[in-house]
Amino acid sequence: MVEYGSPKPGVEGSSPSAPANKLNKKMQNPINFLRLVKQEAFKIIWPSKKETLMGSVTVIFMAIIASLFFLLLDQIFKFGLGFLIG
Repeated sequence: MVEYGSPKPGVEGSSPSAPANKLNKKMQNPINFLRLVKQEAFKIIWPSKKETLMGSVTVIFMAIIASLFFLLLDQIFKFGLGFLIG
């Protein structure tokens, strides 16, 4: 019988050697949890106005291109089906 171990021995997880309930004991203090959330929130790097505008314009442009493509494809199928039926 082969025993499989974690590919990352230093990482705890839900395995027989480190059950999941051990991990929950570390986060019993809500004040500590909120402090950690605040620390993580300060690590967020928000996009600039220019980056947000460029991303929005790109999405709108690609949506227009996709809608025109599907409109053209629909018209081709409509013409082809009309030709076959009519």
